[in-house]
Formats: sequence, structure tokens, C-alpha cells
Amino acid sequence: MLSNFRKSVTLIELLIAITLLSVIILAINNVSVFSRYHFVSTDRRAKIQNDASRCLEHITKYASQAIGNEAVFGTNTAIYTGTNVLTFFMDANANGLRESSQDYWVGYRLNSSTYQLEYCNRCSNLTCSACAGTTEYLANDITAFSSTKDFSQGNYVNANITACWDPAQSHALCNTPDNPSVTMNTTINLPSVSTH
Repeated sequence: MLSNFRKSVTLIELLIAITLLSVIILAINNVSVFSRYHFVSTDRRAKIQNDASRCLEHITKYASQAIGNEAVFGTNTAIYTGTNVLTFFMDANANGLRESSQDYWVGYRLNSSTYQLEYCNRCSNLTCSACAGTTEYLANDITAFSSTKDFSQGNYVNANITACWDPAQSHALCNTPDNPSVTMNTTINLPSVSTH
């Protein structure tokens, strides 16, 4: 007599298969979420790093045209560093001489309410409290801007910029994976200029 065996899957085998499949799917999903999360954070960090770098390059470019000698003309006659402000006295006709009728101040200011770093191509005074020329906005995500003079070893200005992906974002503070922050600095070697 032949027995009639049917091949079938038991409930336990089915539960084991579903569990194994779920573990595999969750592992793949975790890798995907982890990768996407870090890609977004890295992409945001790269964008704000580019903004800060572009600002420092702009400052360095115009600082190379500064004129004056504070040892001869006095403090704050060639460079002014204040709270969120950096200004340079510019040589308008590139003759290397300080001529107050033609030369002028250019400045960089941080507007802390809008997080914008502003460039003024003709300041009304050395503190650049008002811009008599065109104002250019270099970046919209700057949270800190500072500068210091360093005349101890040469003719240098140190500039520091901190940028945050979304500085006004209330639910994520700066320097978190969702809202990364970058700090960059540079030392600018000011040109040698005439003291006559």
C-alpha cells in the first residue's frame, strides 16, 4: 500500500523564513538610511565650506591692494579690525602712495541678524558703518566673523569665519549632523607699500 505524502511548508518554517527575510530587509534599509543621512550631512558641510572659502579668498584678493603703514601713519590708518568688521585702505590708482583724495576704505561686515557677510567697495569711514558704494553679499550662512592684526612678525591680518548650514533653524543647533558648522581661518600677508 502506497502512502500518500504531500509536501508542504509548516507554519514554523514559514515564520522562520519571514523572520530571516525581515532581518535581511532591515539590514539593507539601515545601510541605506545611514548612507543617505551621512551623504546629506557631508553635502551640507561641503557647501558651507565652499561659502566660507570663497569669502576668505575674496578678503585675501582685496587685502593685497591695501595701502598704508600703521607704524608711520598711526593705528587704524591702513587696516581696521572691529567687532564683525574688517576694513582696508585701498590704493585707487595703484601708484603705491597714500593719497587721501583718491584712496578709499573697503570693508567686510557681518550682519548678525541675517547671517550675511557683506562686502562694501567704498565705505563712508574706516569702521564701514555705512556703505557709500555697492554692497555685495558674499554668503548667507555666516555665524561668526572676526579679524586681528599681527604686526609682530610682519604685516599680517588673521581672518576667521564660521558658517552654519541653517543658522536660523530652531530645531537643530549648529554643529550637529543635521545642521553642520565649519570654521575656517587664513593669515593674509599685506603688501609692502611706500611710506612717502
